[in-house]
Amino acid sequence: MADSKLTIGMRCGYAFVAALLATAGAFAAEVKIITPDAVKFRADGSVPGVSIALIDGDPKTGPYTIRAKFDRNVKIPAHFHPDTRIVTVLSGTYYFGSGDAYDANAIRGYGPGTTIVVPAGSPHYAGSTEDGAVVQESGVGPTGITLTGK
Repeated sequence: MADSKLTIGMRCGYAFVAALLATAGAFAAEVKIITPDAVKFRADGSVPGVSIALIDGDPKTGPYTIRAKFDRNVKIPAHFHPDTRIVTVLSGTYYFGSGDAYDANAIRGYGPGTTIVVPAGSPHYAGSTEDGAVVQESGVGPTGITLTGK
């Protein structure tokens, strides 16, 4: 009896490991490696001086990651997004401030490695100075941008 229980337990264990390996194989097929030279930026018509590259996903329908490259001396007026954004500074100095109107006295610069979590609907403004900036943003669409008009 003990041997049959052991055999049944071993069979269940083997089945579990086989299922786990099959699942791991499915995930491995989805791995995507994007080298810096493969990132293709395009001008963002709604924000002069900023170019956007889609890294993964679809901002219209679900999870996404984009990169935004700021030219020198860009000022983005106060705006908000319908989704929470997680912004990580990759290079340069990214300037960011919270509020429904651009405030040159309140905006602060952040360097590479800084992460800013911007809640959905939270008005903010951003920009760059002489060194420009590149940030990576992630969220869950549908997304968009609405200027506060201030």
